[in-house]
Amino acid sequence: MNVVISVHNRFDLWNWPAWAADALRRDFPGVQVHHLTDPGERARVLPEADILVASQLHPDQFALARRLRWIHSPAAAVHQLLFPALVASPVVVTNGREVHGWPVAEHALAMMLALSRSLPAAVRAQARHAWAQQEIWQRPDRPGELRGATVVLVGLGAIGGNLARMLKALGATVLGVRAHPERGAAGADEVHAPDALEALLPRADYLVLASPVTATTERLLDRRRLALLPAHARLINVGRGSLVDEAALAEALQAGRLRGAALDVFAHEPLAPASPLWDLNQVLIVPHLGSATEALWQRQLELFEENLRRFLDGEPLLHLVEKSRGY
Repeated sequence: MNVVISVHNRFDLWNWPAWAADALRRDFPGVQVHHLTDPGERARVLPEADILVASQLHPDQFALARRLRWIHSPAAAVHQLLFPALVASPVVVTNGREVHGWPVAEHALAMMLALSRSLPAAVRAQARHAWAQQEIWQRPDRPGELRGATVVLVGLGAIGGNLARMLKALGATVLGVRAHPERGAAGADEVHAPDALEALLPRADYLVLASPVTATTERLLDRRRLALLPAHARLINVGRGSLVDEAALAEALQAGRLRGAALDVFAHEPLAPASPLWDLNQVLIVPHLGSATEALWQRQLELFEENLRRFLDGEPLLHLVEKSRGY
C-alpha cells in the first residue's frame, strides 16, 4: 500500500510537515509513505500510488495514477480537484472540512466583531497616533453590536454551523441558506434553500459567505444581488473569493451602498496591489488566514490516520466528498 503526500503551497503552514509524515510511518509500518517536497516528483511516484494526499491535481497527473483509489484533500475546498475524469472515476475523495470548521468560524466571528466595533478605524488612527474617539463615532460605520443583528449565513456546513451557534450565543438572529435544507438548521433560527437568498438579502445586517464553490455559487454575490442588500449591511467572506464579484463589491462600497466588508479570501491570491479594495477605509482585508492555527496539522494527522485505518479495514471513510455536487 503506497501513500503519496504531495501538498505544496507558497504559505509555509499549508505544507504537510515532515513530522506528520514520520508519524504516519511510525503508526502504519505496513504502509509505504512517500512525502514529496517538490511537486516535480509527482510523475515519478503517482503510477504506484494507492492513496494521494493533495489539494490540487492536474488531469494529466491523474492519468498516470492508474492504481489510485482515494484522494484526501487537507483543504476544505475541493473544486480544484473535481475535473471530469476524476468525477467520473471510482476514486473516492475526502476533505478536511471538519479540521477547518471551528477556526474559520472563529475567524469569521472575529471579523464581524472587528467591523461591529469599528476596530479597523481604531487601528488606522493608532498608526497616526491619533486619539480618534469623536472621529470614529461620527463615521457611518460607528461602533455597534452583534446582539440583535440579523445575519444571513450562506453555508451551514462545518464552518457555517459552528458560526451560527456562536452568533446565537451573542444574541444575533441567524437566517441560514444551504443547498439541502432538509439536513437541518445547524444552529440557525431559520434554514432556507438557495432560491430564497434574494428574498433574505434585504433583511441582512450582515451577509456571511461560508459556502463551497460550485457551478451554482460561482459569483453568487454579483452586482444585482449586492443591490438587494441594505446600505447599512456588511459582508463577510470566508468561503472562496470567486463567490463574489469583487469589482461590483468595490463599486458598492465606494458609492456608500454597503457599510463595510471583511474579506479573508479573494478571486486571485495574493490580492493584486492595484485592487481598489486595499484603499477603502470600510474594508478589512485578511490574507487568507481563516484556518491558520498551530493545531492545524495535528488535527489533520488525526483525521487522516482514522480514515487510513478505515480504508485498510474496509470501513466507510469520514468526510466523503459528493463529487457530482462539488463538496
